[in-house]
Amino acid sequence: MSIRRVHQAPNYIEVKPGDETEKLILEIRKFKPEVEVTVEGLPELAQGRIIDWNSSQRLFRVDWRSITDDFKMHSGLRTGLRNFFKVKLFTSPILFKCELVRRLPDGTFHYRFPEQIYKLQKRGALRVPLKSGTASLITRSGRYVLVDLSIAGARLSLPESESSKHHTFEGCTLLLGGRKITAPGFQATITSRSKEGCGVRFSGLDETIRFEIKQYLIESLHAYYQEASKS
Repeated sequence: MSIRRVHQAPNYIEVKPGDETEKLILEIRKFKPEVEVTVEGLPELAQGRIIDWNSSQRLFRVDWRSITDDFKMHSGLRTGLRNFFKVKLFTSPILFKCELVRRLPDGTFHYRFPEQIYKLQKRGALRVPLKSGTASLITRSGRYVLVDLSIAGARLSLPESESSKHHTFEGCTLLLGGRKITAPGFQATITSRSKEGCGVRFSGLDETIRFEIKQYLIESLHAYYQEASKS
């Protein structure tokens, strides 16, 4: 089942070198994100995951999930080809372009680190990924684990086969690390569905409640980057 969404024009801004760039790189290394790749002079799209992000050699590889023979052949013609990457990170989708360095015996390619990274500025509220089981949404219909959270909404671990039975959850309470956050008119309306989960938008929250959620997000984001830096 699918629903309609209101799409906004994407707005990408350059990420300046420093702490923010380092956090994005940590996320790439830790979670091996999904990517969509195009190569200059070829309209075809390849899909996979970034692996082997090697900071000392400033190279990385892609483990391909979907790639055509034309894409592989064109990429193998010469080194130095520009490739364009769209990377799906938790914190923010990013774009970058980089050069193809070499084709490897296993059919993968070495790419050079990008000199510039651009992040998508589309969502007004930062959505933070959460460890499984650390937070949940309690409603009149049941209790659902949170996959990620922002002050405006969340993603629930509720597959489409179950979420299709609901439109709006009423009588909501957020359970965040043992803290209960609620309000008389707190509701969560489903805005998107997939096989893995559903997105919801919060309503009925006042500024005091939003501040409590924001404090929890700051703590969770700090823990998230600490965990990523260990890898």
